Amino acid sequence: LGARSRIGKVTILFGTLSQAYERALRTHELHDRLNNYPLHVLRHSLLDNVWTKPAYILSILLRELAKPEGERLEWLLWVDGDTIILNPYVPIEALLPPEDDPEWDDVHLLVSYDWNGLNNGVFPVRVNTWSVELFSAILSFRFYRPEQDLKFRDQSAMDFLVQDEHFAPNVIRTPQRWFNAYQGEHNETLQAFQVRRGDLLVHFPGVSDRDERMGFWLNRAEKHAPDWEVELKHTSYPEETRDFW
Repeated sequence: LGARSRIGKVTILFGTLSQAYERALRTHELHDRLNNYPLHVLRHSLLDNVWTKPAYILSILLRELAKPEGERLEWLLWVDGDTIILNPYVPIEALLPPEDDPEWDDVHLLVSYDWNGLNNGVFPVRVNTWSVELFSAILSFRFYRPEQDLKFRDQSAMDFLVQDEHFAPNVIRTPQRWFNAYQGEHNETLQAFQVRRGDLLVHFPGVSDRDERMGFWLNRAEKHAPDWEVELKHTSYPEETRDFW
């Protein structure tokens, strides 16, 4: 409707990835159209291995900051390629710090953790100079801290930095399910981090037979079933976010 976009999505998709990743990307289309989210997709490598990810995020941050203030995006949502949108009727804004409460104005990054520590598969970051400093630090971390073991490479670098005294005051840890819900089975009691009906998305980090698992959830997402795609007010998010913030 011509409204200015406040939030943009960023992802990378190239190489010999399976068809499931392209299908996952298409699940974002309705979500983006309904909520006026531009989607930035990088289709080639910039740097070696996974370091293309922080480099591309940094490039989008700098591109936005080069615009006049009134034309910039306010937030970016990074999404790994193995992320499937399940409910396009949940706007990202519903999970961000309340705009009308200045208490949260200094929150620039929302992160989630699992049993391995930080999982940076999906996260929102504010478009500002703080974020430029963070992603510049992530990108250069392996060169300036070569003695530090980076088990999960860029993710480990980010994990160290968000706990640093310079960055930590501006980072909030949210419930994992908001941005990094993992799959759950119908015949088990769902854990707090597992996806349920009405949730925004499901993510598949570090799983075996990923294509098969993604295929199951892609089939579900592509059906646009009314018991999964529900209005925000009929999900658990309004109560959860009210209690959290």
